[in-house]
Parts: sequence; C-alpha cells; structure tokens
Amino acid sequence: MSFIQINRIVIVFAVIAFLLGSCSAKKKWEADKIKQQETALMEEAKKGKVDSLAVSKLLQAYETFAEKYPGDTIAANFLFKAADFYRYMQKPLKSIGIYEKIFDNYPDFEKRPYALFLQGFIYENEVGNIHNARLKYELFLKEFPQHPIAKDVEFTLKNLGKTPEQIMQEFEAAQKADATRSMSK
Repeated sequence: MSFIQINRIVIVFAVIAFLLGSCSAKKKWEADKIKQQETALMEEAKKGKVDSLAVSKLLQAYETFAEKYPGDTIAANFLFKAADFYRYMQKPLKSIGIYEKIFDNYPDFEKRPYALFLQGFIYENEVGNIHNARLKYELFLKEFPQHPIAKDVEFTLKNLGKTPEQIMQEFEAAQKADATRSMSK
C-alpha cells in the first residue's frame, strides 16, 4: 500500500469519526434542549401557569426527536411522555397511537408493558371501546403473563364493562357464599 493510499484511508476514517461525533453531539444537544423545555414548562406549571403553545412545542419536539433518532432509548422515553401529555390533554386516540408506536417499535423498552396496558385502559375508560380494551388486555396477558400488574389486568379483564356497583355486588355475594361455606363445615 502506498503512502497516498494510507493517507486516504486515514482521512476517510477521520471524516467518518467526525461525522459520527457531530451526529452524536447534535442528538445530545437536541435531547438537552427538550429537557430544558420540560423543565421550563414544569416550573411554569408549578406557578399555576400552563402555556399551551409551550406544551405544543414540547410535544412536537418529542415526536420529531423520535422520528429523527428512532433507535435511541431516549426517543422511547420522549414518546411515552408525549402519550401521557396527550392523555391529560384529553386526546385519547392520539395517546393510544403513540403508545402503540412504543409497543411496536421498542421491544426492549422498560415501559413497553405499560404502553400496552395503557392502550387498553384508555380504550376502556376514556374512549369507551370495550372491544378494543379487551383485545389490548388479552394481548398484555399473552405477552407479559408474569408482569407485576398481570393479576390486576386479569381482574380488569374479568370485570370489563361492569359498573363499580356491579363489581361490589359480585364481591359481596362471593364473600357471603364463602362465609356460608365456612359455617357449613
């Protein structure tokens, strides 16, 4: 290999390293900027002020970051926060869509089970779509049968569509039946 060829290889590697470093620096800068937006928004919220324009900008920043850097773990966290914001802004379908994106695209994300559970919860409690809620809860139990909230999901699935009064009546009836069985022994 000649000196010129070696120099070209070194230059190519230097350019690649520079590009990777600058991409990483830009991504970090963008993530830090989003975190600053979060902090500013939370500080204003503590004072009782909610700037809807600032919320919209933050949501756009979350989603844009996730589109630009879909493989980054922080992108999944930003999307989770965006879904929560949309939920509290009473935009349940937008929230569900983002939770679906998290569930579908981030298989190793620690909050992935919650992204699936929350889809069912929102369908049930905010959209009123029991059918879709049932599908999400059933998928949760299939995907995460040993998860700490799996028992709660089973209970929810068993009582899906029932009013709290109906659940209480069934619970009281079961207690009475248990008491009657205990007395008859």
